Amino acid sequence: MSCKSFAPSVALVALLAGLAGAQPEPWVHPDGTMHYYHAMSTPGGINWNAARDSALGRGGYLATLTSQAENDFVFGLVDSAVYWYHRPGSGLWAGPWLGGFQPSGSPEPDSGWLWIDNEPFAFLNWSPGEPDNQGNENALNFGESSSGRLPTWNDLSAADDSIRGFVRELSADSQTLGLFRNDTSTFVAYTLFTPLTSKFTYLIDNKGRLIHTWRSTYSPGLSVYLLEDGSLLHSARVGNTTFSAGGSGGRVERFDWDGNLLWSYQYSNTEHCQHHDAAPLPNGDVLLVAWEMKTQAEAIAAGRNPSLIGEGKLWPDHIVEVNPSTDSIVWEWHVWDHLIQDYDSTKANYGDPAQHSELVDLNLVKPGNPHGPADWLHVNSVAYNPEFDQIIISAHNFSEVWVIDHSTTTEQARGHTGGRQGMGGDLLYRWGNPSAYRAGDTSNQKFYGQHNAQWIQPGLSGAGHILVFSNGGRRGYSSVDEFIPACDSTGQYPRPAPGTPFGPSAQCWVYYATPRTAFFSQNISGAQRLPNGHTRICEGDDGTFFEVTHDSQVVWRYVNPATDSTRLYQGDTLPVGPGGKQNNTFRAPCYAPDYPGLVGKDLTPGYPLENYRSPSVGLAEHRAALPRARAALSAAPSPFRTRTAISLQLTANSPATLTIYNAAGRRVRSIAIRQSPVANRYSFSWDGKDASGRVVSRGVYYCRAHAPGLSLAVNLVKLD
Repeated sequence: MSCKSFAPSVALVALLAGLAGAQPEPWVHPDGTMHYYHAMSTPGGINWNAARDSALGRGGYLATLTSQAENDFVFGLVDSAVYWYHRPGSGLWAGPWLGGFQPSGSPEPDSGWLWIDNEPFAFLNWSPGEPDNQGNENALNFGESSSGRLPTWNDLSAADDSIRGFVRELSADSQTLGLFRNDTSTFVAYTLFTPLTSKFTYLIDNKGRLIHTWRSTYSPGLSVYLLEDGSLLHSARVGNTTFSAGGSGGRVERFDWDGNLLWSYQYSNTEHCQHHDAAPLPNGDVLLVAWEMKTQAEAIAAGRNPSLIGEGKLWPDHIVEVNPSTDSIVWEWHVWDHLIQDYDSTKANYGDPAQHSELVDLNLVKPGNPHGPADWLHVNSVAYNPEFDQIIISAHNFSEVWVIDHSTTTEQARGHTGGRQGMGGDLLYRWGNPSAYRAGDTSNQKFYGQHNAQWIQPGLSGAGHILVFSNGGRRGYSSVDEFIPACDSTGQYPRPAPGTPFGPSAQCWVYYATPRTAFFSQNISGAQRLPNGHTRICEGDDGTFFEVTHDSQVVWRYVNPATDSTRLYQGDTLPVGPGGKQNNTFRAPCYAPDYPGLVGKDLTPGYPLENYRSPSVGLAEHRAALPRARAALSAAPSPFRTRTAISLQLTANSPATLTIYNAAGRRVRSIAIRQSPVANRYSFSWDGKDASGRVVSRGVYYCRAHAPGLSLAVNLVKLD
């Protein structure tokens, strides 16, 4: 097929907005791309020309059926009485319009037929005895038969405006984004995501159709969550110039389902700044990951090697718990309170890191950065375990995940005693890189930078295990790792002997691609265990979301088509900027249909998130092929409040009709036009009322003129 750039008028796009119908359904075309088909119901009737123009909305076109499989799929969408007209008298069932037409002058009845998108008219599926060209029949529809709805074709006059529906198709020459795969074994869910450069948050279904949208005045900083009351928790980037590293945020906000801002909290100044993650707690509080400022003098006073303060400052991480009801910090934990170093024996933190796996080595730096970045740890996720009242964080630059005790008071969290586990704010458990506490080397390192550490929730496969997206770093490929933390039923973690790493010695499940280098997201990203035992993965750098089975088979795949405020066109090459592909996405959590935050909400699917271009070549051929009178149709004023004058001018004396439709394609009023004193010129003054005399509501309407070989439309905008 040929799908070149085509920009339908604003009027045509608006015309389409309210058409009744089911939701667009995806189907894998024989060319391997995903096409969407939307069955549109027009109870007031519509002719082929109006259906063609309406189908242009959202880059669509009247459906073209080039195989039996495609025909059967599309017929299944319209095999309902709402799309068919039962003709009085004859009793024939006339089905919806399709995108086939016969140019003027073609040998009748069966020669010269074309598809509107310029695809070859090779597959034929005519009803018995069709086409028969009874009355200049030059357009294609399903039917017609007195015995019921037929999945075969009929030729019909394009001017027949009794037809009750049509099928819009969306497609592109090639597929670069949107939905690529959706197997029957895929877990039914709704996926939430905010592209890193966007102020919009999107909720889509498994078929890639838009369900809901929220808009912030800020781009993300970085995580988003759908809460159980249906509100959105959105972290936001405020542009803190002191803390300007990747993942910088500074603000957290909550929007209701309708997009109204319910609450916001700013945690950003020259001393501290929220970044990466802001996670909800069961009690309604919110955990924030944040940096805090330590000067070079403060770092040296704590025992930092001066040669490892390359930027003249350090930004160690801390966690704060904010109560939205009081806008107050009710609990906090600082890594700066739990340090060990063996560089300067005169400092209070002096000791052997190998003897203190519960503490963090102040002079450990990320490999490849010998002078140490200010963003020392780069903690990038926080998650909560209500069973044990514990928190897990991902210390990216240490290639470790850490567990700390949340049952402490803030005072206890500053020290080494207290809380349910009796260790204050010291690390209860760490895993991923034993060399960080001198209990191993690269031979037993598991992570090479990682994101989204979390406990698998109760009731799911692997409940209580820890799931982590392992970016891979210098390893050169990514993986999703699941391991069983070494803890007992009370949440206590046996402390290994010095020089011995925390268990387990290996993961219990790992997802790799084949080949492994085919899956590599060096930054951001996440994973989530699903109720069906599968795992959803966000390959963040590429804005790609997919679902894998336990044996690593991909059953669902989707490429985010949204960038900053733009939804890309299907077939476009994804733009690349300084931060990678511009559809990159921090995480993409998904939610089951029975998730409390979705219950009772309007989850009616809309169109795919991506844009489509109509096939201009085929449309141009069709416009040239059908005979048309040279004419003009106009309306003034428009917009109007009480009355507008509609004028039609023809170049030949011929009968004509005017019909007004609403934006849904439903007939509002048929107009008995009168001929003016000037030959072939017609006029009518519309008072904004329907056929029953009721004033129509404000909105977009259109008037269509019909004459032999002619179909013109003019847009009308009715104001209050």
